[in-house]
Formats: sequence, structure tokens, C-alpha cells
Amino acid sequence: MASATEFFNTWNDGFAKKDSSRLAELLTDDFRYVSPTRNLSRQEALDWTADGGFQTRVDNLEVLYENDEVAVVHHGANSDLGEGRVMAVYTKKDGKFSHLRMVRQSV
Repeated sequence: MASATEFFNTWNDGFAKKDSSRLAELLTDDFRYVSPTRNLSRQEALDWTADGGFQTRVDNLEVLYENDEVAVVHHGANSDLGEGRVMAVYTKKDGKFSHLRMVRQSV
């Protein structure tokens, strides 16, 4: 069972290295990433990661709640969009992440 911390660290590492191969192992085939500005399929999220995510750096993860079905987290997100704070809900299926819904607020 993948944890929110593992997911967070793997995605952050993927952005930094421009490599989504490890992230792909944590996502279901029907994974969706949804934000106010994006609605990405699994492959689109992997491609975005491999491109460096607009030079995205995520930090200061705080897992607010997690079980085998859901995780709720709060973290920083700094990119070409500027400095921000993120609140996200992850859903899990069969030990992998199936959905990520996030909102970002500029700081």
C-alpha cells in the first residue's frame, strides 16, 4: 500500500529529475489529477512530471489524515506560478492512487 508521503516524495523527485517512471508505479490506470486549472489523465500527469512540472518544487508535507482509501495533505508548491500552499485529497484503489484533487492558494 503506497502512502501519501511516498507519493509526495516520488512525485517531487520526479519533477526534479524529470523522470516519471517511479511515479507510474504508484498510479492506477484510471488515475486523474484535478485542480482548478487542470484535469489530467494518468499519462498526462506522467508527461507533466517528466517535463519538470513547470519547475515545480513541493515541500513541507503535512499528512492531515490517511487510511487505505484516502489521504488528506497540506504542502507548499513553488513554481513558475509563484509560491503557494496546497490542500489535496488523494483517493486510493488496490493499493495505488486513483485520484488527486487539489486546490492551491498563492502566498
